[in-house]
Amino acid sequence: MKKNSPPTIFPQILYIFFSIFMLAGVVIIGLMVGYYRSEIKTYLLQLKTQEEFSINLQSKIVGNVFDSMTGDLFFLSRLNELQEYLVEGDPALLHKMAEEYLNFSTYKKKYDQIRFLDATGMEVVRVNYNQGKPCRIAADKLQSKQQRYYFKDCFQLDQGELFISPFDLNKEYDRIEQPLKPVIRLGTPIVDSNGLKRGIVLLNFLGSDLLERLKAEEEISVGQNMLLNADGYWLLSSDARQEWGFMFDDAKRSFAYLYPDVWVQITHQENGQILTSNGLFTYRAVYPLKGRSSFNNYGAAGVVEENQEKNNYQNYHWYLVSFTPRETLDKFSAHLMMRLFIFGAGILLVSAVGSLSSAFAIVKRRISQNQLKAMALYDVLTELPNRRLFYERLKSVIKQSRRYKKRFGLLFVDLDGFKKINDSLGHEAGDALLCEVAERLRQCVRESDVVARLGGDEFAVIVDSLKSDDGAQVAAQKIIDSLSEPMALSQGEAKIGASVGISLFPLNSEDGEELLRQADRAMYHSKYRGKNVFSLFSSELDAEDERMS
Repeated sequence: MKKNSPPTIFPQILYIFFSIFMLAGVVIIGLMVGYYRSEIKTYLLQLKTQEEFSINLQSKIVGNVFDSMTGDLFFLSRLNELQEYLVEGDPALLHKMAEEYLNFSTYKKKYDQIRFLDATGMEVVRVNYNQGKPCRIAADKLQSKQQRYYFKDCFQLDQGELFISPFDLNKEYDRIEQPLKPVIRLGTPIVDSNGLKRGIVLLNFLGSDLLERLKAEEEISVGQNMLLNADGYWLLSSDARQEWGFMFDDAKRSFAYLYPDVWVQITHQENGQILTSNGLFTYRAVYPLKGRSSFNNYGAAGVVEENQEKNNYQNYHWYLVSFTPRETLDKFSAHLMMRLFIFGAGILLVSAVGSLSSAFAIVKRRISQNQLKAMALYDVLTELPNRRLFYERLKSVIKQSRRYKKRFGLLFVDLDGFKKINDSLGHEAGDALLCEVAERLRQCVRESDVVARLGGDEFAVIVDSLKSDDGAQVAAQKIIDSLSEPMALSQGEAKIGASVGISLFPLNSEDGEELLRQADRAMYHSKYRGKNVFSLFSSELDAEDERMS
């Protein structure tokens, strides 16, 4: 009997072992599958956010480049030597003009050609960058461009309007220049003091400068950066062989041909993201001349009227595209599966129950950390940014506004009649009213603006990227009008108002604390004026409030 005992015990131990092992295995595999899906979802979300940020940054780069180009063109079109030549016709002035062009080309290092063409399309002065050694082209080498599209299109414009050519490859004597030289031609008509068109000033921008800057942004992007023209041809691709297909009449060398379904979606929506079997496409349409189509009377790039169709400037556009291949997504997935397999095997070998408890502890700790972070930065009642997060956002807006020389307005909003609602309808009604106020404030501003609750019935609004100082006042009046509308609460109807104070960056101050103080002072001035109005901060207002207090 003793000899038979071990075989009888062993099957029981084996049965219990496999029962526990299978139970633990089912639990671990279930957790691994859930974790895998969660990580893939999180990775894809992070990837989309990162690529969207990269595309937006590239869009700003394009805008900055064209701001610089239009400024340069305006400067060259107003050269004293050019204006004097139009009046006097002295050939000696052409030499001085050429010297200015040479100095400009040497300093800027981004214009392949700087030219003045007369009314017949003949080059009068031309300076070539010449690979970093700018030189003036001799008179006998100058060419007539009368039949070239860029002269015809530019010369027919009105004074102060801008011409922009397609982004293409430079041609000399009707042949594509080798090595390939991407160029964008930017021009404007030249009119003399009698209002007579005398020619055009034309810049050949070295497009490689822009393309290299866009390519450099791949360092912060997982995907491959692309630039497409309006017809879906590559101007920039990770594979240089795909670029400039339209210059060689090769329709197959185009994004539109290779990804026809994606191209249809891109052309029907100005920005978005598309996940396909090929990978993730993140895109944005950019309009380089939108807001830069003409020069106003003050000598800066001005905006043409919205109904102006001439030369279709507002429709001149490209597409910025970031492409993350399916292989990148699959690589992350395979790597994640391998890590999960090793991790799961280790858990089964060490302790299924202990590891499971640790996993729950980690998840619980992460949830707790996210909750604590949300509580530290957001108002629990209204879910608006609190004072701490507001100051962080304010610092960020100030930094960006300084960098890009933008204006913004800071609005300090204090509710009129809130205490009466609290006293008459109760604190629950007061809380519900504050939530309704928060929602109306959100609806009154753009997504790029910031709305925060500073405490009690005090709110702050940052109206970012103002085109004019009046924009902050428009926003303030909109807020007052919205908050003056009756609010239906479960406890009864409530009617309040709002006193708003406005301070402007950089007009009033460039310091965040001072801007908030000024907006606060202006708000109290609104209280003195009878409430439910807004006041714009000024030094006179500050002095007046000091006397009144």
